[in-house]
Amino acid sequence: MKIDGSARAIGILILCAGGCADPGSGRPEELGRVERQLDELYRPLLALVVESKGSVEDFMKTKLGRDYIFPFEKTREAEEVKLWLEKAEGDLMPRNERMCALIRSKRDLVDGPDLPPSWKALLEHQDGWRAVHEKWKKDHIPYSWHAPTSFPKRLESELETSIEKLEKRRDELKKPA
Repeated sequence: MKIDGSARAIGILILCAGGCADPGSGRPEELGRVERQLDELYRPLLALVVESKGSVEDFMKTKLGRDYIFPFEKTREAEEVKLWLEKAEGDLMPRNERMCALIRSKRDLVDGPDLPPSWKALLEHQDGWRAVHEKWKKDHIPYSWHAPTSFPKRLESELETSIEKLEKRRDELKKPA
């Protein structure tokens, strides 16, 4: 089969168009996604976690005069339960709900098919706490005044690490290709 000059030229143009495209052509989209991840999910979530930690530490220091919450002091148990419920209902649980709502509403900004384990632990923590607390309020079924699972202790450090990685990636994407 004989190929004429026009066919050869068209073939070369097709190869160049496909192979010579700007390798950084997806960079603006990726940069935009990384900036959204930082601005809409990771930094706001970290701010809520840090705020919550500070709030609990302040409560222990100013209201309880110690560095732990549970168990309550037997001599002050009724007073401490009242203080704790005010703190939990008026501050901690609403903030936890905001954290969970943020994770759920910005799920598309998480890389990969699964949420990080500490994020899943936070959702489990708050969903469990809400369930037992509402059961206590509605049906007067006693519980231990805290969630069935602990607040994920590594959440803050994992968020800080993720933010550092995202900021590094953002900076790389901002460099000329």
